[in-house]
Amino acid sequence: MAALASSLTPGLVAEIVCRVLARAGVLEDPLTVVVGVSNRHVHLSRADLATLFGLDAFTVYKPVRQPGEFAAAQFVGVSGPRSSFGKVRCMGPCRPASQVELSRTDCIALGIDAPLAQSGHLENAAPIDITGPNGCVHLEHGALVAARHLHCGTAWAAQMGLRDQDLIRIEAPGPRGGVLDNVIVRTKDEWVPEIHLDTDEANALGLTGGARVRLVKD
Repeated sequence: MAALASSLTPGLVAEIVCRVLARAGVLEDPLTVVVGVSNRHVHLSRADLATLFGLDAFTVYKPVRQPGEFAAAQFVGVSGPRSSFGKVRCMGPCRPASQVELSRTDCIALGIDAPLAQSGHLENAAPIDITGPNGCVHLEHGALVAARHLHCGTAWAAQMGLRDQDLIRIEAPGPRGGVLDNVIVRTKDEWVPEIHLDTDEANALGLTGGARVRLVKD
């Protein structure tokens, strides 16, 4: 122990302290934001939940980062012209309209030409079929590739000089790191800062859920 202590120079001690504090979030760069990686998933309206499962509300499997939102215990199948996915997680709570969020790789596998769009913007969404234990629903405008985006509270956004629907860039560290443009800022009072990427985007940058990226404001 004495030999170890004698080898700890003031500079090395300071570096160790900084790393510990940074890991604890004490010295965290205010422009770094946690990443949430979205696998394919489904949002259901209350009417479609009743058709597919005979339920009035989802069963909560576990909460996610955004307040009031959760991964549900329910799974559905989704089908396109070419193939199907048999076990796709539902996310809650219910939405006004059902939608299926896919990666571009998922769309190729299913044979679906889904547009890149913000969640809930279903005007040009592609047709898709959803199957549950109690029935099936066809969505004429239901499948999309969710545009990458930053969830954040309105107060936090104001502190960062950001507004809803602004476009920003993010920088990812690491051996496969890089820069992603056209990240849409989306604000709501209760939201906490979180970047949402789909699996294609996260895999390209070598990111997993809980990783951190840095915002670049133009």
